[in-house]
Amino acid sequence: MCSYAPFTQTPEWQKNFGASYAPNAAQVNNQLKLFTLSVGTEDFLYESVKQNIAMYEKKGLKVKSYIVPGGHTWMNCKQYLATTLQEIFK
Repeated sequence: MCSYAPFTQTPEWQKNFGASYAPNAAQVNNQLKLFTLSVGTEDFLYESVKQNIAMYEKKGLKVKSYIVPGGHTWMNCKQYLATTLQEIFK
């Protein structure tokens, strides 16, 4: 699963992945070949994505983060895609 500058401050996200989210980390890690979250350091979603990365790591999920310079732009999205596609097809 690869997510590029995800907006997670929705009621649905909070309901499914908020503070009470308690995944079976071993099972999730085994089922996912790749779990990435990508964001630019000037992206308006940067802080929330960093918080999500920390939350997933605290819950024991193996998340790979791609944090690059720049904002919420197509150029960054293109970079995330190019990076994660290489990881997926290794």
